[in-house]
Amino acid sequence: MTRYPGLALALAWSAAIAGAVVLIPPRSWLGVVALGATLPLLAVALVLRPAVLAVAIAVALLAVARVELPVPDAQAPVRAASVAGQTAVMTGRIADDSRARGGGGEVLVEPTQVQIGVTRITDIGNLLVRWRGPANATYGDMVRATGKLTLPRDTPDFDRRAYLGQRNVYLELQASSFDVTSSERGVAAIPSWLRSRYTAALNAAVPPPHAAMLLGIVLGVREGVPPRLEQALIATGLIHLLVLSGLKVAVFARIIQGTLRPILGRHATWPVLGLIAVYAMAGGATPAAVRASVMGGLAIAAAHMGRPSHVWTSLALTAAAMLGWHPELAWDVGFQLSFAGTAAIILLTPAIARRVAFLPHILREPFAVTCAAQVGTLPMMATDFHVISPIAPVANALTLPVLPVLVASGLVLSVLSLAPELARAAAIPIAGLLAYIEQVGYVLARAPLAAFSIPSFPTWLGLAYYSALAPAIAGGHTPRPARWFAFAAAAIGPVLISTTALVGWANAPPQAFVLNVGDGQAVLLRDQHGAILIDGGPSPQKLRDELGTLLPPWQRNLDGLIITAPGLGHVGGLTGFDRSAQALFIPKAAITGSAWRTAALEQATRGASIHMLEAGQRLDIAGFGLEVVAPEPGAPGDQVGAAYLAVRAIAPDGKSFCDFSDLHLEAQTVAASRLRGACGYVLLPGGGRSRLSPDLERAAVRPTTQLIASRGTGRLAAGFPPDVLRTDQEGTITLPL
Repeated sequence: MTRYPGLALALAWSAAIAGAVVLIPPRSWLGVVALGATLPLLAVALVLRPAVLAVAIAVALLAVARVELPVPDAQAPVRAASVAGQTAVMTGRIADDSRARGGGGEVLVEPTQVQIGVTRITDIGNLLVRWRGPANATYGDMVRATGKLTLPRDTPDFDRRAYLGQRNVYLELQASSFDVTSSERGVAAIPSWLRSRYTAALNAAVPPPHAAMLLGIVLGVREGVPPRLEQALIATGLIHLLVLSGLKVAVFARIIQGTLRPILGRHATWPVLGLIAVYAMAGGATPAAVRASVMGGLAIAAAHMGRPSHVWTSLALTAAAMLGWHPELAWDVGFQLSFAGTAAIILLTPAIARRVAFLPHILREPFAVTCAAQVGTLPMMATDFHVISPIAPVANALTLPVLPVLVASGLVLSVLSLAPELARAAAIPIAGLLAYIEQVGYVLARAPLAAFSIPSFPTWLGLAYYSALAPAIAGGHTPRPARWFAFAAAAIGPVLISTTALVGWANAPPQAFVLNVGDGQAVLLRDQHGAILIDGGPSPQKLRDELGTLLPPWQRNLDGLIITAPGLGHVGGLTGFDRSAQALFIPKAAITGSAWRTAALEQATRGASIHMLEAGQRLDIAGFGLEVVAPEPGAPGDQVGAAYLAVRAIAPDGKSFCDFSDLHLEAQTVAASRLRGACGYVLLPGGGRSRLSPDLERAAVRPTTQLIASRGTGRLAAGFPPDVLRTDQEGTITLPL
């Protein structure tokens, strides 16, 4: 600590900011207390030795104050939600780079004025504006747009709303008109101007899709890369080639230094630092680009001043500066991957390289670096990208050696674009190298076991992984007496975390899970007493994956299986179902179809008791009370939606979940008369393709009722509120009961 005080203080600052952002909700009074406590600690530092300890604690308190004192506007999301669904006219300033999306684009805008009719709306946060057409907008431009305000769309694999919320975005504007009223001028416009000019130069000299590939390699801009190629790069762990990384910044710095140093001598240092900053901003100023450029700049500045640079101090100071500037980066996956991967590369690459010394040097280094980065970021890759690529070290060993050549060639090509014919001639060998990388991705992506899909990676498993990895690495770098304690911690830590998680899993409170199984319905009700599955969705594989994620490993059987309707959206996933149910519940009606009969027969042969239900019945199973509200006695089973099974599940504390299957409007009206109370959650019939019947809406829905749509992508029926949860956007939806 005393040897590297800068490292200690930067770590204290970064850890405190990350902890406050992740663990402590916004509390202004806590920030005031933390700020007030720093002065006494700084006074203690004058008499306490080592003083750096007291200073580190004071810095950590200042970090907490940095997070807590800027009091956020807690009502902004509420005000934003209140105007969702309305048409607005917006003027504002673009606050980020635009991105191409489906024949148009999207961009983050800081609104200066939002007008709904004659009413001016304020304090609803930033807007994510989406438009169609050829309009082009860059950072700093002033724009005017007209369109419909909607709540941000989510995706099953990514909590997009939370990500946008960190950027103060609570609404999207689906623009019917979008115009740039004025453009950014001055120094701030340079990065976007350079990027647009460079993109145009590449498109003129290099044929597609190689131009898009080279743009990603040089600037980290992923626009125009064919989806098939992008998927191959993801599967082989080569997608990082399209990110502005430390290697690319180092190549750029070498080129700039080699160009300017013969002209300016020692005075070249500061122009080089400025150009590195411009290069990072031209690439979009992503966390990886900022981290790489700052660390590279610190190394160059230290060399200029004759001071030795310390890689850990540089890394820690860079993280501290970025978190101080924007604390919410602690949640950003790009920030996490950049720093975790860099730390792992520093720690693990030498040891891995020694163990693969039989490889040629040109392959050994990229192979070892990739293995180290994968070890350091495995939980993050599994959580955020849902894929792990064992083939990645081989793919990177084959491609990384040519990456510096491509970066340098791509930069030179921008200069040669002044002579178009010369640029096109020079692009021929460059296109050959790009084709080589593309083919490596395509070929290795087809290799057996090239990539594993990870549907879900729980947080506790990531904590257990790092609780084993960190002590194991520490043990490898410590003397023998302490080494065994580190290895013991590496063994004990994951066991404790896993045991705690499994105990909590087994004793979880009652919950309903609306499963993300595609265009259909599947609902799991679970508490300490057991589990009930309502329908199986259309896909056996998706159903197995979801149940394997949600049910404890030891819970193979279900207390109840309910089949509400005969359609494949309800019973297709039950084909070859590998779990047994103690009881099977079906509608008491002569419903048509053979798939549901096959599923029922399979359960009966495994010993399930079969119960036929009709409206008015009530039963208790697995800790839940089930009220049957459909079908009516004698309902015609040959009419679609007339005799399907609908239930209201009630948890021990009174919260309720209603599943109305795919009842048609007339059957919904009759079911409304059977309800004994409103519903806390309503799974919309037909996935929300049509409105509820008026009688059912009055009986089941209250202002606090949450509506859920379980279906594939597509529009919901007009008239539903904007806060409907959708499995095609949210993924599996967890509802506390």
